[in-house]
Amino acid sequence: MTLLLAVRHGEAEGNSHHRFIGQTDVALTERGRQQAELLAARLRQLPIDRIVSSDLERAMATVSPAAAELSLRIESDSRLREIQNGEWSGLLPDEIAAGWPEEWQAYRSGADVVRPGGESWAIVRERVLAAVRDLSAHEGVVLVATHGGPALCLAQWALGIPPGHNIFRGPLGAVDNTGIVAIDLRVPRLLSFNDLGHLGDGLPSLPLPFDS
Repeated sequence: MTLLLAVRHGEAEGNSHHRFIGQTDVALTERGRQQAELLAARLRQLPIDRIVSSDLERAMATVSPAAAELSLRIESDSRLREIQNGEWSGLLPDEIAAGWPEEWQAYRSGADVVRPGGESWAIVRERVLAAVRDLSAHEGVVLVATHGGPALCLAQWALGIPPGHNIFRGPLGAVDNTGIVAIDLRVPRLLSFNDLGHLGDGLPSLPLPFDS
């Protein structure tokens, strides 16, 4: 079988404030690096035989400890990047709401808003699925290091949820830092969602920026 383990990167600079990082290439925080080490200890017990990562630093750094444990090379694929936020890049939710009030209200209401100069979630899903379909011919267990949006897109795809909406307003919650999404690519079928067992008592509890 082809088992896909999609993992969101560890905590990165700006995550704790819900800054719209997108494709800005930021580093992991100290907590993020600790999460990556805990993730590696969990993954070394699994028969992973291939690692593919978004080419952004925070994703690569998250699976570097696991790659060392498993003696595997990390392949990179830019299609696994987070959403391109365009003019929203690096902004806080309040700043986006002030600058683009109509678009932000539509986003909060569940619309799949195209960021000014950027992407929509439907576009992200299309490119991420293209990358995953290329992996489906691999007979084994593939670890994919990606981001919160792409990981959630994959989970919704595996559940048969169609695109065309704000993915964070769908039936699933967000994928937390180093949360694992397991998918059997033959069906496809979602096997587990946002698995954080490796973090023990350090489970995050950050609300989404439009839940307040």
